[in-house]
Amino acid sequence: MTINVGDLVRCQANEMMTEPYLGKVLEKCEETVHVLILNYMPNDRFIVHELMQQIIVNSQQICRVSLTRVAG
Repeated sequence: MTINVGDLVRCQANEMMTEPYLGKVLEKCEETVHVLILNYMPNDRFIVHELMQQIIVNSQQICRVSLTRVAG
């Protein structure tokens, strides 16, 4: 699955973040992706603040999120 700038992604926990989180791709390089952190677990709030809501992650640690509307 190809990741593009502007995609919503789910990122795995890593050495900085203790829990998975959601973000938006700001920039894509060869093996890394610059992500704006949008939704995270409360126990990661201090690190997200320190990172100014942005993180660079390995592209293998993310997957694209598709938003679909469920008819009800």
